[in-house]
Amino acid sequence: MQLSYEEPDLKHQKLLSLFLLLVIAFSIVALVHPQDLSAPDYSVSVVSHSLVQEIGFGNQSASYLNQTTRVQIYNFITGNPGTNFRGICSALALPVGVVQYHLAVLTKGGLVSSRRDGRNKRYFESKKFSDIESWMISVLRHETVKKILDILHCEGSECHGRLAQRLDISSQALTWHMNQLKEQGIVTGQADGLTVNYMIAEEYSDLIANCISILGNEK
Repeated sequence: MQLSYEEPDLKHQKLLSLFLLLVIAFSIVALVHPQDLSAPDYSVSVVSHSLVQEIGFGNQSASYLNQTTRVQIYNFITGNPGTNFRGICSALALPVGVVQYHLAVLTKGGLVSSRRDGRNKRYFESKKFSDIESWMISVLRHETVKKILDILHCEGSECHGRLAQRLDISSQALTWHMNQLKEQGIVTGQADGLTVNYMIAEEYSDLIANCISILGNEK
């Protein structure tokens, strides 16, 4: 009977010793790494989540907007749809290589899309514009063309000679631009004696008005 009482006591002592060893070990860790026992630091995740909410993307896109320069480029593109590569570098005063790298990341992440415009690549916020809107915005990114369509949008029509004067370009230069626009079906020309009156094609009237408004709201 004596042995039956000694065995539980021995087990109790072993458990107590193990508990004391764990307490000592925990205390040593606390002294060496006190920050491990403090409240978790959620500051980084909260900032990232706030940023993602502000720009309207889900958590999947957050990893692509975790760098200051990249966010700066992304914000510039969203505020200036149809901008080209050189425009981004110039406006943000960033090296070519830096812009190339971050544009590649943004494109891979599905945040930015591009379309070819002659030798240029024009960048847009993904899924914000339809294909035809992206095309028309790219057309309007050409300075002289934008002036021509602005005038025709406001005036309804304008004759060749007066339009050249208002744009301060030669008659030959205007002819070249108008031929390009007519080939794309954007404008039409109607002969009136020795002159030609130009107007925006009816099917593009609303589209051009909308895209002019979009570019007028650039940041």
